[in-house]
Amino acid sequence: MSLGKPLWLRTQRLTPPACGLKLQIAVNYNNSYLLGNGRVGGAVFGNVVGEIVSVNEDSFWSGGFINRVNQDARAQMPKLQEMVRQGSVVEATSFADVMYAGQPLSARHYELLGDLEITMNHSSQASSYERYLDVDDATAGVYYVNNGTAYFREYLSSEPAGVLAVRVASNQTGTVSLRVHLRRGPNGSLNRWEDYSRHTSNDTIVIGGHSASATGIEFSSGVRVVAKGGSVFSLGDTVLVDYADEAWIYFQSWTSFRKNDPESAVLTDLAAINQTYPEIRAAHIKDYQSYAHRVELSLGNSTAMQKSQTTAQRMSALNNGTFDPELVTLYFNFGRYLFISSSRNGTLPPNLQGIWNSQLDPFWGSKYTTNINLEMNYWPALVTNLADLTSPLHDLIDSIRDKGMNVSETMYGVGNGGFVSHHNTDLWGDSAPQDNYIYSTWWPSAGPWLVFHLMEYYRFTGDKTFLKEHYSVLKSAALFYVGFLSDYDGYKVVNPTISPENAYYPPNYNTTPVAITLGATMDTELLWELFNSIQEANNLLKLGDDAFVSQLNALKAQFPPYRQNYFGGLQEWIHDYQEAIPGIDHLSPLWGAYPGNEITSSNATLFNWARETLSHRLEHGSASGGWGASWCTALSGRYFMPDWASHCLLHLISNQSHPDSLLNSGAPSEFQIDGNLGGPGAMPELFLQSHESIATGQAPQGSYGGAGSANGTLVAAFTGTVDKVPLIRLLPTVPALFASTGGGGYFNGLLARGGFEVDVCWDAKGALVSATIASKLGGVVYVTLGDTPIGKNNGTAIVSSGAGSGVFLKLDTRAGQSYSVKQV
Repeated sequence: MSLGKPLWLRTQRLTPPACGLKLQIAVNYNNSYLLGNGRVGGAVFGNVVGEIVSVNEDSFWSGGFINRVNQDARAQMPKLQEMVRQGSVVEATSFADVMYAGQPLSARHYELLGDLEITMNHSSQASSYERYLDVDDATAGVYYVNNGTAYFREYLSSEPAGVLAVRVASNQTGTVSLRVHLRRGPNGSLNRWEDYSRHTSNDTIVIGGHSASATGIEFSSGVRVVAKGGSVFSLGDTVLVDYADEAWIYFQSWTSFRKNDPESAVLTDLAAINQTYPEIRAAHIKDYQSYAHRVELSLGNSTAMQKSQTTAQRMSALNNGTFDPELVTLYFNFGRYLFISSSRNGTLPPNLQGIWNSQLDPFWGSKYTTNINLEMNYWPALVTNLADLTSPLHDLIDSIRDKGMNVSETMYGVGNGGFVSHHNTDLWGDSAPQDNYIYSTWWPSAGPWLVFHLMEYYRFTGDKTFLKEHYSVLKSAALFYVGFLSDYDGYKVVNPTISPENAYYPPNYNTTPVAITLGATMDTELLWELFNSIQEANNLLKLGDDAFVSQLNALKAQFPPYRQNYFGGLQEWIHDYQEAIPGIDHLSPLWGAYPGNEITSSNATLFNWARETLSHRLEHGSASGGWGASWCTALSGRYFMPDWASHCLLHLISNQSHPDSLLNSGAPSEFQIDGNLGGPGAMPELFLQSHESIATGQAPQGSYGGAGSANGTLVAAFTGTVDKVPLIRLLPTVPALFASTGGGGYFNGLLARGGFEVDVCWDAKGALVSATIASKLGGVVYVTLGDTPIGKNNGTAIVSSGAGSGVFLKLDTRAGQSYSVKQV
C-alpha cells in the first residue's frame, strides 16, 4: 500500500538575500519535530551550526513511589459523606480540602533528560534551508548549503536498534567536521544536574545523575560517534570529528527503573552497535511501516497550490476557511505516527506530552491524567489497527490496581480486594488523590474508565485468553464499589464524587460554584458499563462467578435513573442543578455515548437528551481545547452531526495546533499530546462505527430490508449480553467538505469490533461507492449504511453477493474471507 503525499511537515527551502534571512528553525520546543521508539524520544530543532536534539527516556521521572494517602481520610470519610448527603457541599469542599487531599499533594512528575548537542565546524551562513519530518518513514532531516557545500542531517529513533541515530553528510568528501556533547539542564543554566560527564573511549561519551528526590531515579546517557573517512577522537566530555565524509551519531539512555546499572547498560549497548547507519535505517523504516501502513485515509486531492506551500502556510489557509483535504489527512497520519513513536511493547504509555519534555517542572507534571487524557491517548489504537501496541496501557492498569487496592483500604476502608484510582497517576501507578482542585480531585472513578479499555481490546480482537487473564482486574475495579456505594434517596450512589471538570450552583449559593456531589451521571454510566462487562465476561468465559454477578445486578438495579435537565439535555448531577461552566470541554455526562456504548439511537429519548447536551456545550464554546475538540468530534460522529463534526475537527487542527509542527498547543504547557492522539481516534467515527450490537435469537433468519423485510424486528443489544453480534455502520457522519472538496475519499484498514478490517470508498456527494469487509475471526455481522436506528426500515439498501440486499445486511463470515458491499 502506498500512502499519498503530503507526508512531510516541512518548512520551505529559502534562498536568503546577501544580507541574510532568519532561517525557519524551531525557535520554540513546540515547533520542533519529534522522534521516538516508544522509550527514547528526541525533539529536532534544525539549527544550522549549533544543533540541539532535546532527548528523553520515558521512565525518567522525579523519584520513587510515595504512599500519599491522607492519614485522616479513612476516619473522616463518613463525616465528609454525611456533609455531602445533607447538601452542605460548600462546607464539604473546605473539609475535603484538608482531609481528602493526598500527602503530599502531587504524585511524581516526568523529567527532562537532557540535550544532544551537535556543533558543526563551519560558518552560520546558509541557503536553500529545509527542515522536515516524514511521517511515512519516521525520519526527520535538515538540508542547507554553506559556502557551496550542501549539508544534510537525518534523524531517527529506532525501535529495532533501541537507539536514536543521526547521520551527518555532505556532497563533498572530507567536509564533515563537528563536535558532539551531552548536557542536562535548560540552555543558559549553569546548573547541569549531572553527577558525572566524561569520555570512556575515543568515540564515546557518557553522562549520568539522579532525579531530585531522596528516592531518586538514576539515569545514564551516552553517545558513540562513527565516521567514514577523517578522524574521531575525544577530549574531556566531547567527541570530535575532523574532515570526514560523513558521521553517524548513536544516542542511548537507561534509568534505574529498568536497569540496575544504567551506565553499564548504556555503554554495553553503544559498544555492541555493529550495523551501519543505512542498515539501522532500513530496519527502522521496515519496523515503523509495518504499523503505519496498516491504515490509509484519503479525503481527496488538495490543489497544486496547496501542495506547493509550507505546512504553516497551509495551516493559515485552513484557519481562514479554505479546506485542504491532504492536510487533514496529514494530521491523521501524524497522530498515528506519534502514537507508534510513544507506545511500544515494554515501554510506559504516552503521558500528557507523550515521551517528550524539555522542562524540569512541566505543566501538570506531564503525568497521566486519568479523567480523560490518558484514555484519549489510546483512542486511535484499536480502530486504526494498532491493537498490538496497547500493552503499555494494560501494564500501567496493573500497576494502578496494585497500588489502588491499598488506597481503597487505607483511605476508604474498603479492604475486599477492590482498587480505586483518582484523576491522576504516575509511572508507579500512584492511586491517591492528586492536587487540591475542586473540579477534579474529589473523583474516585478512574478505575472503571481504565478497565473499559481492557474490555474494548477484547471487543476488537476477540482474544478470550486476554479477557480471562484480565477478568480479575475488572472484578477488582467493581469490588471497590461493592464496598463503597452508599444510600441516598433510595439509590446506590458514589459519595463523594464530581462530574469532571464541571461545577454547579447549589441551592442557596447562587454565586458560589462547587463540584463535590454524589451520584453524578458519569459515575452511573461508568458503573453500568463495568458491572455489565463483568456479567458478559463471566457468561462468555463460563467462569462460574454468578454470585458476584448477581450482587452487581442488585446494586445496578438501585442506580439513579437518567433524567432530562432544565435545558432539555441529559441531567448531569443527582439533582437538576444549574451548571456553572456550560461550555466546559469535559463532556462527563456523555461518556455513555462516547467512548461508551450505552447511549445509542436505538433509545431515541436518551439519545436525544444526550445530543442536546452536546449541542448546548458547543453553543457555549466547548471544543475550545485540543482534547475537548477531539471528544466533540467523536461525539458528533456518534450523534450523526456532520457539520459540528467538521467544525470541531477543523478547529482542532487549525486553531489548536502549532503551525509548523502540528503539535497540539495545550497551553500553558509546551504542547499536550492528547489532542494529537484523540483526533485520529475520533475521525474514524465519522466514517465507520461498530459500537452497536444486535441481539441474536430474536430476529428471523436471512437478509433484512429487501423482500419480506424484517428490519423492524431487529433488537439492539448492549454490554452484558452474550447473545449478540456487532453492527458495522458505514459512512454514518461524513461532512460534506470531506467528500466534495477533494472529489470523494476512502479509507483502508480500519478495524471494527468483532475482528473485521474495513475498506470504504465514497464519492463527491458522500455516497458509498464500495466497501470491503475482511473477517479475521469469522462469525455473523450486520452492516448498514448511514444513521438508520436499529429496528427501523427507513434507510438506504446495500447489497453483497450471496447475502442479498437490505438496509441491515446480515453477513455470515468465515475467517480470512472478504465480503464486498455496495449501495443498491
